[in-house]
Amino acid sequence: MTPNTQPPRIKSLHVQNYETLKDITLEEITPLTVLLGPNGSGKSTVFDVFAFLAECFSDGLRKAWDRRGRFRELRSRDQDGSIVIELQYRERPGTPLITYHLAIVE
Repeated sequence: MTPNTQPPRIKSLHVQNYETLKDITLEEITPLTVLLGPNGSGKSTVFDVFAFLAECFSDGLRKAWDRRGRFRELRSRDQDGSIVIELQYRERPGTPLITYHLAIVE
């Protein structure tokens, strides 16, 4: 695969107040990243963050939001503040880092 045909590469993910993910940052994400941890630690929730973002782009924020029970179900228990998802990626090697930031308030 030449540099011009490589897919965009996610470099980091930051999530606050999304279900079990109260405040996490995954940095230097590689093409093969493994998530390890005990049951209930948030591994599946990381994948749901990506599914939520995909649904926001394909169906709109309102539909993705409604499917997950809105703030009552999505915000981490006993937490205040907005739900924040920040994704950094590069379109191609050597291109500038792009930041996508989504903050949802009640």
